[in-house]
Amino acid sequence: MTTTSTSGRMPQLAPVPSAGDLLHGVADRLELSLEQVERTLAEANLTVASPAAADRRLRVLRLRAQGVKHSGAAFTIEQAFSPGVWAIVHPDNSAGKTSLLELLVWPLRGEPRDLPPDVRSWLRYLSLDVAVAGRPVRIVLDLDPDTSPRTRTSVRARILTADTIEELLTTDDDGMLRLLAQAAGAAEVNRCIGRFMLDTLRMGMTSVWQATGGADGEGAPQLHGWAAYFGACYLNPGGDEILLGDVSAAGLPARLLELFVDIPYSTALTQLSVATKREQKVRAQARRRAEGDAEARRSQRTQWEQQLAQVTAEIVAVQAAADQETSLVLQAADQTAEQLRRQRAELREVEQTLAETRARRVRAQQSLLDARESWQARRVLGRLDPVCCPRCEEPLGTGRHETERHDASCAVCTRPLPPVDNQTAQAILRGLEQDQETAGQAEEHAVALRAMAAAAADAAHTAHQEAAAALEQALATSQAHRRLRDLELQAAGLQGRLEATGTPTQEPPPPLSAQVVEAVKDAVQTTVAASAKQLFPAMNAQIVQLAARFGVQNLDSVSLNRAGQVNAVKAGVPTNFKDLSRGDRLRMRIATVIALLRVGADRGVAAHPGLLLIDSVAAEEVAQVPARTLIAELQTVASELPDLQVVLTTAQPELLEDLHPDRLISSDEEHLF
Repeated sequence: MTTTSTSGRMPQLAPVPSAGDLLHGVADRLELSLEQVERTLAEANLTVASPAAADRRLRVLRLRAQGVKHSGAAFTIEQAFSPGVWAIVHPDNSAGKTSLLELLVWPLRGEPRDLPPDVRSWLRYLSLDVAVAGRPVRIVLDLDPDTSPRTRTSVRARILTADTIEELLTTDDDGMLRLLAQAAGAAEVNRCIGRFMLDTLRMGMTSVWQATGGADGEGAPQLHGWAAYFGACYLNPGGDEILLGDVSAAGLPARLLELFVDIPYSTALTQLSVATKREQKVRAQARRRAEGDAEARRSQRTQWEQQLAQVTAEIVAVQAAADQETSLVLQAADQTAEQLRRQRAELREVEQTLAETRARRVRAQQSLLDARESWQARRVLGRLDPVCCPRCEEPLGTGRHETERHDASCAVCTRPLPPVDNQTAQAILRGLEQDQETAGQAEEHAVALRAMAAAAADAAHTAHQEAAAALEQALATSQAHRRLRDLELQAAGLQGRLEATGTPTQEPPPPLSAQVVEAVKDAVQTTVAASAKQLFPAMNAQIVQLAARFGVQNLDSVSLNRAGQVNAVKAGVPTNFKDLSRGDRLRMRIATVIALLRVGADRGVAAHPGLLLIDSVAAEEVAQVPARTLIAELQTVASELPDLQVVLTTAQPELLEDLHPDRLISSDEEHLF
């Protein structure tokens, strides 16, 4: 919800979220902690701080200069300034109007924009008292001309301050003021004054992305400092096509517009946009490299596939030739291998038969030995008369012996004693002896067969070794087989390459740091767009009103956008800024800057310095009426905006009839100084 200001000209901005609120929203969106988001921004050297109104007022108080002309005549300039409209006027050309304006520009900007070299060489001392954001400051330039015409005048700068403006203006001795900064050399003086102005006015270097910048021509951030900002104070002439600023850089007019209308977070958005575009550039380059690699791989894969097909076909042809070349020795090797297999199988069978016959002979021999031992033992034991048990040694007693003699039973085990037949025993023994002899003969036969089988197996083994050696020799000396091995190795290598490059590489997701910066930029951009949506309609209305008062004819409407463009409609026809007349361009510039001041005043902020320097205000006019109207309206606006200070130059004194004589800087001499 908005509230109406006391001036009634425009609504106040709706509440702007704090930096903490924005970063909390980003953290929630990315499911991160606030500390992670802040740390990521810090690592990227980015800062998002809650907006605070800045005091960027810049008011000229007094100009003093001393020098010596080429003629040897010394000159001194001392001119006090106050808020309102001031005019540097002289009817003659080359009378020093622009040079005098440039004497204001040099200490304020850090270097002059259009100061003639001869006038530059005249100067010895240049001092400008200014109030910078309410701070009394004196900028002193000490200049020493070099005797060589090929070298530029050397310059030294001192930036001094006092406690009050009154003290500053009443102190003529620079040594009585406090020194804030000093520098020597044109480049260092420019940097010193620029740094001081940016710091005091709470402004920083602005980074604008240049799409074709960088060593690779693919984009790079372009830094702009105080000199670029000062272009919103020192207005371009009517012939220039840039709305604000005197530096032709894409995006810079928009940056000046957002800064001086005090759109919250506009500076942070610029930094985040540059960081995002830098990351996009890096990712685009990586993507192109990956696509190039993939395209190269695709081309290589096609070539490899063709080569593999050719190699495979050649392998088939060479394989047939190689088989034909070694078929005889290969067949011989196969035959000897088969013969060796059969002989070894036969040897195993013979060895199995030998083992069985040997086992039968051993069993027959053991049976004969057992029989002989049993017979001898029975003959011996039959004559024994034991008195005790051979196991436990208990006495048998006389009854056991009597029973054995009476019943023919053993006195020890009480079993019946077998009959002992000597002829039967001899017959059994002769049978066992015959079995042993037969088994021995069978074993001898098996041993002979085994020896024959072993000899045959050895012979087959030798034959196979010779055939294998012949095959190996044939393969080693075969041109076809050597070629086949080379082709198989080549085919394996090609197959490996195809497998290694078969899966296309996918683009990795953006790193977390890039996601955080992009999300913060989106959040800040939304806030900036919302503020611009509230501020720009009021700006448009102010520009239309002021431009009409300044003499722009048939202006129906303007549409100022965040790109720094003023799209006008004149007599119902859309008209770009560059298509306006030279005079209308200058009026539109003045109207735009004053609209910035008015919108700022309605909001209680001083985002624009409130200083306007206009060279040759009537140079673009073909009639006096529009120029007189413009100057008169500037005086009216200055009475409405007490902080506005305008310094203009003109060669037409008749345009300044309504301007107070005290506000005229002129001379009856041929030159102003």
